[in-house]
Amino acid sequence: MDVLPLPAGERPLGGRSDPDFAFASRGRVLKAYGVDERLDVALDDRSFADGRWEEALDRAFRRRKAQGVENPILVGAVPFDGRQHARLFIPERCDYEDAGRMAAEPDSVALNAIEETVGRNAFEAAVAQAIDLFRDTALKKVVLSRPLDVEAREAFAPGRLLRALLRQNPGAYVFAAPVAYGQTLVGASPELLIRKTGRTVVSNPLAGSAPRSPSAEVERQRTAALLASTKDRTEHRYVVDAVRAALAGHCSPLSVPDAPSVIRTPTMLHLSTELTGELIDPAVSSLQLAHALHPTPAICGTPTDLARAAIDRLESYARNWYGGMVGWMDSRGNGEWALSIRCGLVQGRHLRLYAGAGVVADSDPAAEWEETAAKLTTMLNLFGVASAQPSNTDLPVELAS
Repeated sequence: MDVLPLPAGERPLGGRSDPDFAFASRGRVLKAYGVDERLDVALDDRSFADGRWEEALDRAFRRRKAQGVENPILVGAVPFDGRQHARLFIPERCDYEDAGRMAAEPDSVALNAIEETVGRNAFEAAVAQAIDLFRDTALKKVVLSRPLDVEAREAFAPGRLLRALLRQNPGAYVFAAPVAYGQTLVGASPELLIRKTGRTVVSNPLAGSAPRSPSAEVERQRTAALLASTKDRTEHRYVVDAVRAALAGHCSPLSVPDAPSVIRTPTMLHLSTELTGELIDPAVSSLQLAHALHPTPAICGTPTDLARAAIDRLESYARNWYGGMVGWMDSRGNGEWALSIRCGLVQGRHLRLYAGAGVVADSDPAAEWEETAAKLTTMLNLFGVASAQPSNTDLPVELAS
């Protein structure tokens, strides 16, 4: 991917320059500044079928090239529901920075409260209802999620959250993306939806999880149990099969490992399968491929339509950006898109965090709650908070400064 040098006149914040959009991958951070043109559109099937979206993007890229940019890029976020408008734009300028140089220790943040907007009893009841659906319908898996609201005494700084996430999650796809006026989606996703480099495409779905342990022996036991778990292997297989089916028509060959491995984040163990293929048609873009994959069973379920309906019925809030995707694409179609998980929506003093768990027939409601609690620690670790809630209460937690 070609990038432009960052000119003088950066906007400092605490001695640093904060980009309008940032996306970290493989040790480097793509930083985008300014908005040359917005292309906010609902990226549903109709948008791609009638060709209008791709024509509009091609025109925008050609305008940037006429201004002397050899290979312009598109950056932004796509919501969970493709019928809602994405927040995509072509930046005025961009640059790369080494992720290690951008990373920083978390700032001291005084929190007023952490509040469960969906209590444990309500979440576990939703999981139980989903299990009933497996018996009564063709639904095989559904991902149920819950939000957690954090309130600080002063406004959160998305750029500082980004740098702290880079420090704590060096192997993740760390991002900060503007999604509305005054709202920024920040996160450290472990999951690559799609990467396209020339003809080569890579997708790395994750499904099936267990929390990390400070004990090496306990972690070894949890890793072995995860690999042997029928429930987790079933959940993972649904995702891999869906990704394989979506990419098979675009790739020859398509390499799919016979069995998953386990990857480690600072807080979680995940079953992982990396699929690699060569595109039959090199003109197919990374965003087209991302649309073909989204939403995978890793963040929705299977069959997709039934899982969406179950989510609408069982979740008591609108996901919006959680479970969508964040990334970039250049004018040649190369790019990377990561799932927007392990993330939070920042607005002033408020930060809404999200976590989900894949529910299948063998799921246990209490275990799924504990899984979401473990996943929330990726973001809560920024504030030195070990857990979202005491396990025996649904009341808000008041934190001392």
